[in-house]
Amino acid sequence: MSMSKNPVLDVPLSTVIRPDIALPLEQIMKICTVGSLLRAWRSPKNQRSIEQLFDSPEQARHALQVCAAWLGFESQASHTVVAAWWTGDERSGAATPAQ
Repeated sequence: MSMSKNPVLDVPLSTVIRPDIALPLEQIMKICTVGSLLRAWRSPKNQRSIEQLFDSPEQARHALQVCAAWLGFESQASHTVVAAWWTGDERSGAATPAQ
């Protein structure tokens, strides 16, 4: 049983992030949940490593903003189009999640 206050923190990355991004995060960086991703992002060194696993730094920042928003944290809206990083829409260049 998890001791997290918010169940979103325990969501496995593989359920929300494309497998080609989630697997290296899990296997190389030992980041397996939304909570561990958000914690890792606090370190500038980890930020650079995480950004390298996504298609672009902007895509990584977008993923982190979305995860933080699930927890109720406010963030600045991005006006740039970001390729899909989420599961269910692995098409290159997709701008919105599949419905």
